[in-house]
Amino acid sequence: MLKIGALILAAGSSRRFGGDKRRSRLPSGEAVLETTITKVNPHFAEILVVLRHGDLNLAEVLQNKFRGLLTFLAPDSALGMGHSLADGIKQVQHWQASAIFMGDMPFIQPQTIDLLLDQHNLHESSQPIIVPSYRNQAGHPVIFSKAYYQELTALSGDEGAKSIVRRYADHVIQVPCLDRGVLDDIDLPEDLNHPSE
Repeated sequence: MLKIGALILAAGSSRRFGGDKRRSRLPSGEAVLETTITKVNPHFAEILVVLRHGDLNLAEVLQNKFRGLLTFLAPDSALGMGHSLADGIKQVQHWQASAIFMGDMPFIQPQTIDLLLDQHNLHESSQPIIVPSYRNQAGHPVIFSKAYYQELTALSGDEGAKSIVRRYADHVIQVPCLDRGVLDDIDLPEDLNHPSE
């Protein structure tokens, strides 16, 4: 049983972006999804990247670049993020907790990930839901204990895990941080130029 793993959701259709934002290049020259994985990689013994149905080529590229990376092609990815998250959680039942990252949030700082993991470990016995916040706005990644897996696997459509966070508000530990990267995702091409980069 692995204590905690990272689940990176990268199965969206990028409709608003107008192309495959996962492969789009940041000013650093690195692709968005690869940058996110690079940030997450040192902190976890196992990482599962949830990709779209049919993303065989991208899965191969990522596995060649990141040794030991796990990928999963979500069969119902076209139906929305809820399906992709549910399918992803079904693959990681051996994790005692899952840190849910978004593949299009490459600006998170390493010290923020450390801070969230420390808070999880500190409160582990109370089955916490760890949520980072920047200026009182909740962001990602969110760490869920295994206690919530059954409900996470029941998600569907475009419903993310916010409903579960709301339902178990008394288990939520909000962790204030000075990192805009917990909020800033890439929806449009201009978002590639992060203000703090």
